[in-house]
Formats: sequence, C-alpha cells, structure tokens
Amino acid sequence: MFSSRTLVLTLGVAFVILDQWVKLIALVALNNHSYVYGNQSIWLDLALSLNPGAFLSLGAGLTPWLKQLVFVVAVGVVCAWAMVWAWRHWQSAPVKASAAWFIAVGGLSNLIDRVFRDGQVVDYLVLNIGTLHTGVFNLADIAIMAGATVLVVDGITRPSKG
Repeated sequence: MFSSRTLVLTLGVAFVILDQWVKLIALVALNNHSYVYGNQSIWLDLALSLNPGAFLSLGAGLTPWLKQLVFVVAVGVVCAWAMVWAWRHWQSAPVKASAAWFIAVGGLSNLIDRVFRDGQVVDYLVLNIGTLHTGVFNLADIAIMAGATVLVVDGITRPSKG
C-alpha cells in the first residue's frame, strides 16, 4: 500500500499531467472560439489567453532576461524548495506541508508552460459573479491559491507559540 508521501507524490505528478493536458485542450479548442457557461448572475468564460507575466500579467513588460530570471529560475528554486520542505515536514506539519505542496505543483505546472511555450502561461478561465470578474487563470493557479489560502487560514486560526 502507498505511504502518505508516495500518495502525495503520485497525486502531484497526476495533477501536473492533468493541468498540462487541459492546457493542451484549451490551446486547440479555444484557439478561435470562446464559451460561456452559467446564467446572468454567475458564469464562467472559457477563453484562451497566453500570459507573458504572472498574476494579472504582472511583470509582462519586463525585459526577456529578467523574465527568465524571475519566472523560470526564481520560480523553479521556490518550487523545488517548497517540495523539499513539504516532503520533510509531512508528518510534523501536515497542513502546512500540504499547502506548500499545492503551491509547488501549481507553480511547477506553470513553469513547464514558461519553458515549453515561449515564456507564456496558458490561461483559459474567467469567473464572473455579477459585475465582479476574475483575471484569466488555470488549474495550476487554483492549486496555488488553494495552498496560499490554507496557509493564511492556518496562520490566522492557530494560536502562536510563545
């Protein structure tokens, strides 16, 4: 039977494969079309967007070498560190370790985009709630935000030591 770490590693690899597969589908299916699902109050737009920056295209205007340094090298280092930290702390801090793992696999999948898609990340989802609209995002971004949310909630709700 799988150990918890083996299961987590397997699920992480499966997530990256799923995210890359969905991005390939988006590249083909949304190349010339977009789709809307929902009603007048809440709806989801599926539309292809190749993002040369980070969240909300931050950093898109940086020089190419600086983008490589920040979005490939630095993100790669942070993802590797988060994966190693999560692996080492899986038993002692499972909530934080799982959150770090979510952030790392999401970052790794977006890093794969940058390396193999000319420095761009494939985004394809926009959530609309009334007049509020998110930026364009993907499954990897959801994993990153879920991990960050868990870390914030854990930090707020756990009593401090000391």
